[in-house]
Amino acid sequence: MRISKKAYYGLRAITALAEQGELSVHDLAAAENMPEEYLHKILQVLKRQGIVSSEKGAGGGYTLARPINTVSVWDIVSTLDGGFKSFAPPRLTHASPYPKLTHCQTNQVWKQLEQKIEETLSAMTLDQITTNTLHS
Repeated sequence: MRISKKAYYGLRAITALAEQGELSVHDLAAAENMPEEYLHKILQVLKRQGIVSSEKGAGGGYTLARPINTVSVWDIVSTLDGGFKSFAPPRLTHASPYPKLTHCQTNQVWKQLEQKIEETLSAMTLDQITTNTLHS
């Protein structure tokens, strides 16, 4: 399982906004060493989902649209990546070397893993990240 660069950059950007307040795309990209155009696209997606807001003009920039204790890591990952639904089983053919029953039984493993990932990331908030209070 891999997290996309989009979700990785998105979480870093949102964390920086939570810690520093309003920032322009340029300043945020420079501070976090991210490509400015790519970051701008990420922030636009997060804006459409109500996670960040923006102010145009000189002195404008991006800020969080919600309190940091209400924004979860899952909110960001699911907005940018659609979550972690990458555990799709292989397609079975008539020549598959394993019976369908076993295949269906093992799918429960992947479904439970997806559920646990979502639960875990949903419980992690920006507030916890910025105050280093994530619980193991």
